[in-house]
Amino acid sequence: MRTSGKINELSGCSLRYLEWRAYHSARPDWGPSVASSSFLSRRLDTSKNLYRKDLYAHYGCVNAIEFSKEGDLLVSGGDDRRVLLWNVDKALSGNHRPRTMKGEHNSNIFCLSFDSCNAKIFSAGNDEQVIVHDLKTGETVDVFLHREAVYGVSVSPTHDCVFASAGEDGQVLLYDMRESAASDPVCLARYHDAFHAVQFHPVESMFVVTANSREGVSLWDVRKPRIPVLRYGEKRCAQSSMCARFNRTGSQIIALRRRLPPVLYDTHNSKPVCQFDAEHYYNSCTMKSCCFAGDNDQFVLSGSDDFNLYMWKIPENNSSEHFVSEAHMVLKGHRSIVNQVRFNPQNFIVASSGVEKIVKLWSGLSLPGCNGSLRTSNSGSFMTRRVYTHEEYIGLVMESGQDVNHDYSHGSTDEDPRMMAFFDSLVQREVEGWTSNTDLSDDLENDAQLSGQDDDDTETTTTHSSLAVVTSQSDDNDSDDEPSGSHGQESSDEQQETRQRSNQLSRRRQSRNDPP
Repeated sequence: MRTSGKINELSGCSLRYLEWRAYHSARPDWGPSVASSSFLSRRLDTSKNLYRKDLYAHYGCVNAIEFSKEGDLLVSGGDDRRVLLWNVDKALSGNHRPRTMKGEHNSNIFCLSFDSCNAKIFSAGNDEQVIVHDLKTGETVDVFLHREAVYGVSVSPTHDCVFASAGEDGQVLLYDMRESAASDPVCLARYHDAFHAVQFHPVESMFVVTANSREGVSLWDVRKPRIPVLRYGEKRCAQSSMCARFNRTGSQIIALRRRLPPVLYDTHNSKPVCQFDAEHYYNSCTMKSCCFAGDNDQFVLSGSDDFNLYMWKIPENNSSEHFVSEAHMVLKGHRSIVNQVRFNPQNFIVASSGVEKIVKLWSGLSLPGCNGSLRTSNSGSFMTRRVYTHEEYIGLVMESGQDVNHDYSHGSTDEDPRMMAFFDSLVQREVEGWTSNTDLSDDLENDAQLSGQDDDDTETTTTHSSLAVVTSQSDDNDSDDEPSGSHGQESSDEQQETRQRSNQLSRRRQSRNDPP
């Protein structure tokens, strides 16, 4: 990869260069352009809610969403194994049907990415491959096989032929599509535990940020593989991390850790700048993402197990506030766990998805067919529907004669109550400390045996929004030093201590439930 003269001068001091880059990002020619979005920016800053609109086309959980660089396109993928491409303006203004890429995955899709010129879409997931789609024709351009499931994919912002993948095998691999099929990718990072996310620096493509299930969040230099430039957070405490993303200038990183709220870092500094929490925010049961929002990336967004989407405002520079305990905005409207969220800086649209079969769009403007308002919801409950009990979930399974499966041949966009009940039960059991995957499966097996039901042909749920991933990728990789995501009312230090005590209790309960 070619680099500028300034980069070459600083090739031996990556952190010093990033600090220099962050300092100059405030200059007008480096910072984000000031467009005619000031009205939407003010509305986002002053509103307590947003208008919402649902996009229907998927037949299962939607595990991945991404906006194109210009914001005019949105791509989505999930358990139904299909990659759908939406025109954002048409989706907002009417009943737009998305285009379906012709290359279909063999299992759940976990991650998506556009190249910088909107010529190709990259998709990957549980079938251990990255598929490259031609955006215009929908045809498959290339396929890159992996050893295990792929959880993250990112295309270089300066070289559309170069992309990075991160997966269950504990490797971050760099591919150059110009190389022959016989050539091996560059292994940028290798750990014993899974990588859940990877992203190129938006401006300086030699830097990459990753989230690992045990080693936490790290910054890498592609010119120096295997050794991270910087590891974020407490050195003595490994943290199970599921997401890490740069802001648009690359000066900051927002990260999400299991059972903990989002945390903000300056890219060149390992110490956290701020953490964000709220009374009902809960992040424990599924693999989630977070992102920046606003015209200057002054907000943080993350989904929650309580069916809601949370937005926090980042404290001003030089602020002494290092823990934000109240959300700027809580967006209600989802009917199950919210896993994915992305912000479109061109039109200030927020996209979110999760256990439901929908992609939900949020806007500060009232749009055709939308619901909601800019005022705080009058609903006293943070849940948008009645929550199923574990016993009701078992009853639904027994009544239907089958467990939740991945047969999407029916092509239905109607929600499956068994899927809703499954995740309701998962959340409740997690809160109560029943974090073992054997609890749920044992109950189903016992009931199936009593009824004589044969479930041998039921496909194991392996999506990021499923129990299999929650337990095999998160519970198995949790560090003994990792805090829990329970919410106290004390100071930030006391809250962290409360989380640690809660997580220790949870692990004790789990150890009693897990098989030897």
